[in-house]
Amino acid sequence: MKRLIPALVMTTACLGLSAQTTGILRGTVKDSKGNPIAGASILLKRSGMDWSKTLTSETNGSYIQVGLEPKEYEITVSANGYAPLMLRDRVRLGEPTHKDFVLLTPQEAIASGQGGAAPDPGAKLENEGLQAYNEGVIHFNARSYTEAIPKFETAIKSLNESLAKTTDETARVELEKKITTAERVFAFSLVESSKENEDRKVELSKQALPLLRQAIARDSKDQNALIYLVLSLKNAGESAEAEKYQLELDKLMGPNAGATYNKAVEAFNAGNMKDARPFLLSTLDIDPKYADAFYLLAMCDYAEMNLKGAKQNLMKYLEIAPTGKNADTAKAMLADPSLKNIK
Repeated sequence: MKRLIPALVMTTACLGLSAQTTGILRGTVKDSKGNPIAGASILLKRSGMDWSKTLTSETNGSYIQVGLEPKEYEITVSANGYAPLMLRDRVRLGEPTHKDFVLLTPQEAIASGQGGAAPDPGAKLENEGLQAYNEGVIHFNARSYTEAIPKFETAIKSLNESLAKTTDETARVELEKKITTAERVFAFSLVESSKENEDRKVELSKQALPLLRQAIARDSKDQNALIYLVLSLKNAGESAEAEKYQLELDKLMGPNAGATYNKAVEAFNAGNMKDARPFLLSTLDIDPKYADAFYLLAMCDYAEMNLKGAKQNLMKYLEIAPTGKNADTAKAMLADPSLKNIK
């Protein structure tokens, strides 16, 4: 029996395909006795292109999807404890395409002549893994990273166990891709969670590092993975490696005013005014209206007793950010006679 498994949904950190909002597919999923099946997976796959989406039936067994192109779709319905169903149909314009499904237990399917082949031993584990992954994505997209982490851990464990039990080579290749996707987003969740958990920042970052390094080894231009890798390396105290990957990220993203300004802040906080200044000037070359760079330049000027430069940069800061976080300090400094009387 061919394995029929729902696809992974996409996170906001991943790239997806969009369809025109022109058609509606709706219906119900019930068992052989007419009872609704809640939580059934309805996998939609566009015929002739790489697009898929997984719906989940409500407590009354209903499902609905709007915004579908009027094309042919492969529809696969599955639920724990039931034999999957698959059919092809075309979504129409003008009125909803209505499809009701009746799922049978494996015993009912065999008795009715719809099944009989030995079930794939890894299919149940894969279903469980994908369900956990999709639940994790919901938390990830809601920025609830601490809640997402255990879901992704469960997903990776189940998918790996499924891989160990799967003998079909095509299914194994697809499983490995799904594990890679789950591991990547799991690593992102760990790093995001480290921002919210100061006590566990180093621990979570170190846990993410091997997964992020694997992601970069697979795709050196994975921008999101590079961003998280640099941050996790800094958190873990691996400054030399962080700088190495920051250079790769800078090449990939091009000039970045925020990243350049952050280097200026690091130098300034270390008391190296001369080192901070070129970073601030580079920041303003990239973004001439980067207000905080003018403020920090003013602080450098003031520390070096360049009062005219300090006044000019404070005035420029207030021109760009009159209600900025440093506006009150800038106004107070400009009102002081040491700067007020500078021409």
